Amino acid sequence: MKIGFLDLNHATCGVHTNTTPLGSGLIATYTKRHIDHPLDIRMFKNVDRLMKLQDWIPDVVGLAQYVWNSELNLYGASFIKAMNPNCLVILGGPNQDLDAKKRHAFLARWKDTVDLCVAYNGEIPFMMTIQRLLNNESSYDLKKNPPPGIFCLEPDTNKLVCSPESPPKVNDLDGFGSVYADGLFDEFLDDGWHPFVQTHRGCPFLCTFCHTGDTFYNKMLYQSPEIFRRDMEYLAQRYAGQHNITLYMANTNMSLFDQDFPIAEIIHDMQEKYDWPRIINVNSGKKPEKLKKMYSLIQFQPSIALQTLTKDVLKNIKRKNIPTTEFIDFQKEVLNESDINSTTELILCLPGETKGSFLETLMTVINSGTQSIDIYTLMNLKGTPEHTEEFIARYGFKIAHRVVPRQLSQIENDKIIDTEEVVYETNTMSFKDYLELRGLAFIVASFLNSAELKPLRIFLIECEISVAEWIFSIHKNLSSSPKIFEAYNKFTQETQNELFPSREALLKFYEEPKNFDALHKGLLGDNLLRKYKFFMLTDLYGPCVDLGVNQARALFKENHGEFKSNQMFSNFRTFLQSRNIKGYLEGRIEEGQAVELDYDIPSWLTNRS
Repeated sequence: MKIGFLDLNHATCGVHTNTTPLGSGLIATYTKRHIDHPLDIRMFKNVDRLMKLQDWIPDVVGLAQYVWNSELNLYGASFIKAMNPNCLVILGGPNQDLDAKKRHAFLARWKDTVDLCVAYNGEIPFMMTIQRLLNNESSYDLKKNPPPGIFCLEPDTNKLVCSPESPPKVNDLDGFGSVYADGLFDEFLDDGWHPFVQTHRGCPFLCTFCHTGDTFYNKMLYQSPEIFRRDMEYLAQRYAGQHNITLYMANTNMSLFDQDFPIAEIIHDMQEKYDWPRIINVNSGKKPEKLKKMYSLIQFQPSIALQTLTKDVLKNIKRKNIPTTEFIDFQKEVLNESDINSTTELILCLPGETKGSFLETLMTVINSGTQSIDIYTLMNLKGTPEHTEEFIARYGFKIAHRVVPRQLSQIENDKIIDTEEVVYETNTMSFKDYLELRGLAFIVASFLNSAELKPLRIFLIECEISVAEWIFSIHKNLSSSPKIFEAYNKFTQETQNELFPSREALLKFYEEPKNFDALHKGLLGDNLLRKYKFFMLTDLYGPCVDLGVNQARALFKENHGEFKSNQMFSNFRTFLQSRNIKGYLEGRIEEGQAVELDYDIPSWLTNRS
């Protein structure tokens, strides 16, 4: 039996996730280990390779549906169905509706492509489906009586039918073995994809905006350190000294669980022995003491995500943060005692949030000493508790559609665009408020989050000047810098223009050749905060330094008077201008070029306690 797994990546404007297809690989491994029958399994990330299939046509295809590749996977499945109409297509992954009406509408739309959908974890439902096919059951039989954890359209009535049994899930992660050491992903590593591992699965929390907020995922599973060590030895030997290769981890809340620390010790051993990995991408836990212990073992960017500090909003999203005082103490300790940049996350348009309450949260978080704040727009993700009609109506969500940044493909004459749903207004936050706060998020990204301006932020903290007031004053006085003000207005205008009332309206807009050409070139459909931050810190770096220093000097004068302020901030301006990476790359700033300062800012940065 030939089985294909599609976890395809758009590549027209850059790859969204440059990792091995871990989920597909685990399902493939589980299926092979539990079925005593020859199986020819192949996994696909590269669209071009899929489209060149001729001699190898699968009997079964599994789709790994994420918000960034769902339409592309469906396109690939349609391509296979055209070659083999009898191919059974099984759709899984988090980007699926929970609502029965929406499930039915989706299956009706894709009835010629999709046969079965897996509601939650895919290993057992997929394996049982293959077993029943090998027992000579047909697609018709499977749709009449779907395996546990699967829903589909009943073939005679076209009504939605779900298995009456509870969705099954594996009991441990050790049953997969050491998938990297066994060579499962060698072809992807050879092609430049980065390793993706999972040492624990599940999440004990119930956040309404997250896939793992479903109670199905509350029970935690862990991988044994011995099995993980085999994989890490294999990977570390392969990537010894290659600091450009990231280790991605699918864990949620890394450091929250005691079982995470033997895993961290193994990673530390690999770093000492092979000088790899130096970059680790993982979602970190929220308990400061455990998090400090974790990043003392393995260097990674610690992030205590908050999303909001507003009590009623936290209740609405079923979330509980650590005490704010603990968060602030942690941020100040990281700032003063390590070279690691700490981060946190906030979300705009959470249910019950107002402009005022968001600003209160933002002010507290900025002044905590955290060095980077990612401010996201609330996504209306399929498969989450928030993606229900009842929840949407209760909080007055207004939802728009936009392109998942850069996620498009053109295959011959076909244009495939993946889109996402975002909340841009609620019954407590107007669209006008949303736009203003998005503009403020742009200032946070460009000034607070920039490594180039970090010395100025540290100086303000040491002078007991509110960094939040500095950010807000920059936002308030943008018109004093015409070039930055122009960029800000372009950002807010593009923030409005990227939103469409429906996916259909979005696709119609991009049917126009000039619009699709702009999308293809990255002029439209990009991550706007990233796009404009890059522009600010390259083309407008000089004006950014001027505006940042001017507002800092005004606040210093307000708090401490004129004493030496002009000379100090003149020195800061000179020092910060020397950190212009674009000037260095273009040869306008030479390596080793001398800068004259009255104050020894570099020594102060190095020796501050």
